[in-house]
Amino acid sequence: MIRASSLSLKRGDREILRDFDLEIQGHKTLAIIGPNGSGKSSLISALVGDLVAANGTVTIDEKPLADYSRSDLAKVRSVASQHQRFSLAYRVEEILNMSITYSGDTESISRSIDALDIHGLLPRKVTSLSGGEQQRVSIAMALSQRAKYLFFDEPFSAQDVESTERITSHLQELAAEGRAIVIVAHMPQSELSWCDQIIKIKKI
Repeated sequence: MIRASSLSLKRGDREILRDFDLEIQGHKTLAIIGPNGSGKSSLISALVGDLVAANGTVTIDEKPLADYSRSDLAKVRSVASQHQRFSLAYRVEEILNMSITYSGDTESISRSIDALDIHGLLPRKVTSLSGGEQQRVSIAMALSQRAKYLFFDEPFSAQDVESTERITSHLQELAAEGRAIVIVAHMPQSELSWCDQIIKIKKI
């Protein structure tokens, strides 16, 4: 379980989240929604160890987040960022192979490729891809790791209906297998009915 207790976050001098509590459990899919500027992406960054909270604590499996090394964190959680951009012209296949340095294997890579139907992208240089294609590669990288906790920041923002359905279906499969799935979404709650829990964050 990941537990956030009395979490407060700041962006510069402005407080964007105050005294926030959250529990993330396996076998569950959690969607975090809210208006722009409410701190959704910052919350994800704090939960995965990329942002230091102004106040409060985060624990992963009862161990304080601050006690994890970067390599240990990579073994228990994976993240697909909304704004990830690839600057080096590696082939997609190479990118995916590099994504499993700490956790994952060729089987998990193959499964993510099948789930997202990105076979045709494998020989292409990642810098030549469209925004939606790059986003699917980023998601596949996160899925290729055998992490217990999976975080996705706006995973559907650049996807068409078919790709969204593929991603959604695979996330449901992983949750059924015991993974904890957390997504930040900017869409109506009616389109997130497949999630086990929806949390709406209000802008301060």
